[in-house]
Amino acid sequence: MLSWLESFGIAALWSVAIARTPQAVRSRDQRPLWFAIVMIAVAMSMHLDPVTAVLAQIAPSAHWVDLTTHLVSILDAAAVLWFILQAAGRRRRTVPVFGIAVLVMAAMVLLDVGGPPHARIQIAPSRDIPSVPDTYWWVFFSFHLIADTTCGVVCWNYGRRHIPRLLRYALRLFGTGILMASLLWILKLAYLKDRSTVFAPLFSPITGIEALLMAAGAALPLLAHVRQWWQYRSAHRGLELLWQDLTATTPDVIFTAGSRLRAAAIPLQLKLYRRVIEIRDAMIVLRAYVSSTTLDQIRGRADGDDDVEAHLVDAYVTAHWLVAALHARRAGQEPHAQQANLAGAGAQELTQEIGHLLRVAAAYQSPTVRAYRASLVDPY
Repeated sequence: MLSWLESFGIAALWSVAIARTPQAVRSRDQRPLWFAIVMIAVAMSMHLDPVTAVLAQIAPSAHWVDLTTHLVSILDAAAVLWFILQAAGRRRRTVPVFGIAVLVMAAMVLLDVGGPPHARIQIAPSRDIPSVPDTYWWVFFSFHLIADTTCGVVCWNYGRRHIPRLLRYALRLFGTGILMASLLWILKLAYLKDRSTVFAPLFSPITGIEALLMAAGAALPLLAHVRQWWQYRSAHRGLELLWQDLTATTPDVIFTAGSRLRAAAIPLQLKLYRRVIEIRDAMIVLRAYVSSTTLDQIRGRADGDDDVEAHLVDAYVTAHWLVAALHARRAGQEPHAQQANLAGAGAQELTQEIGHLLRVAAAYQSPTVRAYRASLVDPY
């Protein structure tokens, strides 16, 4: 009844693997996780009926498909174990992990060759049916059980440390998914011993839950990137009107973008960073067009406005003097020395600087500042 769960889980795992591909291409640190996810997805996919049907058309025999599927799953378990140990800060154990995996694969091949003639490598419902010896399955399942349990325990232990909350949840989800695989191998060992029909229907849904949990764990960091990208996009759009007005009057502060194709290839974070710099540079230019008298009037106006919250007074003062400076520059007035550091020293972090400029941009579009703009002679 829950056979669809396995296909759905594997599809979700493939979706996460594809989504993480750009990160794996750009960052060497992301490649082991991406490789592990792909290996898990490949190993699981090879057990699906449509995939095995296609492989049966290509491969010399169904026996070859079974053996290849099992050997790939051993390599997959070793790759995941290697990645988890490396990510958890353990010593590199490349040779022991993959060395044992090679020995297990060799033992499985020898047990298969040494067994009675058989067309498929499957657990026969009866021991009277010729098949690979049970030792083959004990070696196969035991390696998976040890490797997956180790991975799950390491993920949960590492997830208890003082690490970012999202990463902690991701590790726990991924670790729980791998521990679901351990449950699967325990059930298969029980089936191997008793040949009971009670266990077989559980294999597919447990595999689906395992895939979904691991996909969720691997996808959580992606969600963080998506959230960050959305924040950059919102900030970039939030500064749009302020940036347009300032740079239209001070076009020299704009960075040369080059061709449209090159401009489109610039990452959003860099575009936002450039917009912040251009606004700050425009403010430095425009501050020379604000007189001390005008500045005092602006501060008195902002301080006396009950509609402006205390923590937004500075943003409203900045928005007001920018309006006054733009009007003075467009009116052809000459710049003069400005004693006050109106542009400010700037925040130490980009996030704080963006937050400050967004408050200025919001004040710049507020009814209070629009009314001040309209009150100027020859309003623009």
